[in-house]
Amino acid sequence: MPKIYSLNLNQTTKQSFGNEVSKKSPYNIINITTAEEAGRIANKKIGTMPYRIATAGYSAPPAGYEEPTKAFLKGLNAELGTRSTAFITSPTADRGSIDAITTEVTGLNKDKIFYITAQNYVKYINPDNFPSTINTQTYSEIPKYILPDNSEYSKATAEASNIFVATGGRNATVSDFCNALNKGNKIIVLDNPYIDTPAWGEAKNRVENASKYLIDQLEAFKNRERLPHPQVAGLTEDFLKNCNLDNIKIITLEGNDSKAINNAVKKAVQFIFEK
Repeated sequence: MPKIYSLNLNQTTKQSFGNEVSKKSPYNIINITTAEEAGRIANKKIGTMPYRIATAGYSAPPAGYEEPTKAFLKGLNAELGTRSTAFITSPTADRGSIDAITTEVTGLNKDKIFYITAQNYVKYINPDNFPSTINTQTYSEIPKYILPDNSEYSKATAEASNIFVATGGRNATVSDFCNALNKGNKIIVLDNPYIDTPAWGEAKNRVENASKYLIDQLEAFKNRERLPHPQVAGLTEDFLKNCNLDNIKIITLEGNDSKAINNAVKKAVQFIFEK
C-alpha cells in the first residue's frame, strides 16, 4: 500500500479563521468551521482576482479525461488572463485527478490557488501519488483549509469562487453545482464525449459522470419532462425552479485536438464575459 503521510493535527492546527499553524503540521493544514469563513479567507487570499474558478471532476480519472480537461483549463486560464484568474480545488492531488490538473494549471503560485477540502479527505493527501510536475516542497507551504464535513466543504467551494467548472466526476460534483447555482455563480458544464462513462451507475447507485448527469437533468427540466435520474444533492425540479438557469453554459468538446479545445475555451470565455 502507498504510504499515507501523517498530518499530526494538534491543538494549534485546529485554530479557526486562517491563523497560521504549527510547523508540526507538514502540509500547512488549517482547520476552519464554516463555508462563510472559507469565503472570507479566500477574499483575502485571492479576492483581487476577478475570475475565481472552482473546479470539480474525477479523483480517479477514466480514460479520455485527463488531457482534454487539462488543456481546457490551461486555455481558460490563458484567455482570462493568468494575472486575473485563480483556482479553487482540493489538496488531494493524485495524478490525473481534477485536483492535480488544477494544481498543475496554477503552477503552484500561492496567489492563484486556494486549497479547501473536508476533514475526511485529509487522510488521502499522499505526495507519492502526485504527478512529477507538482513540487511537493512548494505544495507543502501553501495553506490547506479544512472544513468539518463534506456538506460544509461543498458550500465553501461556492463561497470562495464566482465561477464553477464541472468536468465530470460523481455525486460531489452535483453538490458543488447546486451550491454554485444557489449562490449565483457562473457555471460551465464541460461535456467530454470521449469519456465512456454513463451518467448514472445502477450497480453502485451513484452518479458516474456528473457532466452527463447534469445535462440530462437540465434538458429534461427545460423540456418540462420528469428528471430521468435519481435525485442527488437536492437537485430537484423545485430547486431548479428557483434558480437562474441563464447562469449555466453547457459546452461540448467537438474533438480532443487543439482546435476543438480552443473553440470550447472561446465559448466559455464569451459566456463568462456576458453580463
